[in-house]
Amino acid sequence: MIDVVSGPGGDEAGRLVLAAFLRSVGGNGARLGGGDAALRVLVDGGAEEGELEAWMAAGARKLIVFGKVPPRLVQLLGLRPVEQIDGTDARSDPAPAHQWRASKAEIGYSDRAGLLGGKPWRRAFERFDFADEWNNLGFGAIRAEGSIWALATALQAPMGDEIAAIAVGGAPTGVSYAALFDRSGLSVLWFNRSVGPIDSFEWRLVENFLSGYRADELPSAPVLREIAWGYDAAVTMRLDADEDIATAKPLMDRYRAIGVPFSLAVLTSQLDRPDNRDLVTQLLVEGGAVLSHSMTHASRWGGSLEAALTEAKGSADALEAVTGRRPAYAVSPFHETPPFALQALEQSGYHGCIGGSIRTDPEFQLARGGAVAGIGDSFVGHSQQCMVHGDCLLEGADPLAVYKQAFDLAYESASLFGYLDHPFSPRYQYGWASEAGRIAAHEALIAYIRARAERPLFMSEETALDFLRWKGEARVQVSDSGAKVVTTGAGPGGLGLAVEYRGETFPARTG
Repeated sequence: MIDVVSGPGGDEAGRLVLAAFLRSVGGNGARLGGGDAALRVLVDGGAEEGELEAWMAAGARKLIVFGKVPPRLVQLLGLRPVEQIDGTDARSDPAPAHQWRASKAEIGYSDRAGLLGGKPWRRAFERFDFADEWNNLGFGAIRAEGSIWALATALQAPMGDEIAAIAVGGAPTGVSYAALFDRSGLSVLWFNRSVGPIDSFEWRLVENFLSGYRADELPSAPVLREIAWGYDAAVTMRLDADEDIATAKPLMDRYRAIGVPFSLAVLTSQLDRPDNRDLVTQLLVEGGAVLSHSMTHASRWGGSLEAALTEAKGSADALEAVTGRRPAYAVSPFHETPPFALQALEQSGYHGCIGGSIRTDPEFQLARGGAVAGIGDSFVGHSQQCMVHGDCLLEGADPLAVYKQAFDLAYESASLFGYLDHPFSPRYQYGWASEAGRIAAHEALIAYIRARAERPLFMSEETALDFLRWKGEARVQVSDSGAKVVTTGAGPGGLGLAVEYRGETFPARTG
């Protein structure tokens, strides 16, 4: 069990952090509030200092600190105050076509991150690959304006403990972003942000800290991998049919020819055309996946719970009328996913939603797919903001360099990798010069994935989200003799659950 303890005024951050841990350790693996668990997370201060010291002295412990550090810990860990960075350095300019832009402020990881399975990653506070909307590398924005998404404090960890430091324009600032401290009977992992890295590939460091770090001396928690047992990567793709459906056919046919599942998110206002209906029916016959993309592609699902209910229910009704089956999952228009839209989708009978972008709704930029804070246990979310568009291909020798990097980050952090494109319309071709050029780029990305991973798993969006729902239903029992993971029957498509515990990976037996 992991206890998540919020400091004064930290209810929102604590709720989001709890959901992030549940996505990694199962629905019964973490709880809000202080207790006697040997694994604890402090969010912006957490427990009273006397109680914290008593907890640390009571036995072998692992402690994760997100955001502000209690004064006693500042002293114990040797942290020292430094000057905070300028907030404007955390923001990025919009990206021109065929280029990317990033904030001057960036985080650089050191070799010490390797103790937790990390790499010498570098990531900007904010990054855009298309205008000021998309970050194809998939992580959320770190702010510097006092919110839960911002740097929490200006502290510097001792050089031997720091695992990530902040630079501005390439120059060190002295501010630490993350550190790993080891003491007798205690390890502490600190991220300088109230919500930690819940919206980034960096979450993998938290999972590895929990599941295997100093496992021979300190308590560990089993982590349920987002990659199914027997595979080393998981990939899903789709087209969002914003303006047309039938023009997806050439790319859909090519995906079928190379053995990669194809998914389509349908804007149901387009189903009045026979060729669009025929394409949807053909995709289902061929084993692909069809998801809702709302009725009208309204910004923010129409702006209210009532409007979102109309969009969600109307879209489901229209798809059921054409296909004979009700959609289980939806893709948010513009990837805007406010909390009331999630409520509307759940109330309308959906089981999950895909969204997430660096521009909006930071609480839905999820490092791991699964439980969503404030929504019922049977509903899952997944963030996919890697947009494969012609106007995002880079100028230079390797136009696909960013997409390869996006997969590399997902691969290195054991994350389900999702990417998207759109069918062409008479009005807009999303920067692609031709259908042949678009198909060649998609094939090149798939070839890179197959070369980079030893055993990648390509899934439809429906199978991917089914797997996340099934994974979220698993329950973990830890005792002195080891860990037991109980699943609810077999996984979708015969997939198995992989469990990381005490430095090893095991398959969870069915049931």
